Amino acid sequence: MQWGFGRLSLGVALWSIGTLPFLSRLFLGRTSRDLEQYMALMNAVLDGKLVYVDVPFEYPPYVLAWFAGPTMLAEDLGQFRLFFGLLILCLDALIKAALLWTGFRDRHRPPDALPFVMYTLATAALGHILLQRYDVIPALLSVAAVLALSLGWAGVGGLMAAVAIGTKVYPVVFVPVLAAVAWRRSSRTARQFAIGMGAGLLPLIALSWSVPWWRFANVHTNRGLEAESLWASALWLSHFAGMPARWELASRWYEVTGPVADRLIAPARVVWAAATLGSVVLATWAAWRQKLSSGADADSMTLGVTATLVLLPVTTFVTFSLVLSPQYHLWLAPLAALALFARRRPDAGVGTGALWCIFFSTFLVPAFFPSPTFDGGLDLGRTFVLVFRNVLLLYATWSLLRTAVGLADH
Repeated sequence: MQWGFGRLSLGVALWSIGTLPFLSRLFLGRTSRDLEQYMALMNAVLDGKLVYVDVPFEYPPYVLAWFAGPTMLAEDLGQFRLFFGLLILCLDALIKAALLWTGFRDRHRPPDALPFVMYTLATAALGHILLQRYDVIPALLSVAAVLALSLGWAGVGGLMAAVAIGTKVYPVVFVPVLAAVAWRRSSRTARQFAIGMGAGLLPLIALSWSVPWWRFANVHTNRGLEAESLWASALWLSHFAGMPARWELASRWYEVTGPVADRLIAPARVVWAAATLGSVVLATWAAWRQKLSSGADADSMTLGVTATLVLLPVTTFVTFSLVLSPQYHLWLAPLAALALFARRRPDAGVGTGALWCIFFSTFLVPAFFPSPTFDGGLDLGRTFVLVFRNVLLLYATWSLLRTAVGLADH
């Protein structure tokens, strides 16, 4: 009993240290244009305008439910920033609580706080954007999907995955992996997962009759090479050696443009699509190939292994994308933290090199964004940091791919 109270006290203390300091971020720094867009859009919807028809919007419709509360409570942009930031802070706190609970719940092992610590350090590195973007929402839903399935709540896992897709789309790349995990356990688990997915997607299907929500994709199909992407960073580095390239503002983001960039867009999209699809297939195959076992672990598909396989297609999607905004690290960091739990199972066949690369790449973000030279084009030193960040993500993708191949042959 005393040992249990000690674990609880340690967990609460760590959670407080890792969460409460972020309250200061509610007031520090300038208010982003993203928040202005969120509030303006939701005010238009509340005034009776039809989103995707009267008001263009670049995200799926489920996110509107998350914008509604802060918008109705706020009288101006400053108040919206406060209420929206508090919402995101609470959701981020839930991720941290889940990591601590996962690391502390087994009383037969020492408490494992490393995943929580690494995720907390990652969010600290992204503190300037953490509370002014909504990416923590799909990140939390993704963590909930992986945790729920690992705990045997397949229906809840399917529901969380579906809601995540309706909020940010990218979780669609790991749904086949979770489906394979569910089916590998039993056909009953697979049915529960499918029912949860269906329930979560039902409102999206119903909306299709009156709201052309799929138009959100139009914004993204016309985008060029965002400045922070793998492709743009290499091109911008080359421009210091004479390659023609320009750093230009496009709507609310910066792109690297020029004749070489124009010719690079099409092949970059093909590589991105092929790499993402290949990683989805490989991760799903590796999940399917996992062998069931008896004993204390009813299934060798442990939480850490599942998270690792889920992380592969997401990391590939991010690394090769023509758009690699800093907040995309919020998609990777919580899944990488969950995958860190695999190191407690040496027989699982999961290495941690890719995870350290993902965390370190996140720590590098403040070196180039925001920075004094970002709006006009990064200088050579910060460009090297940006390219190195992207190389780390590239290596992480390769390392995760090798892990998946090893798990498939395990």
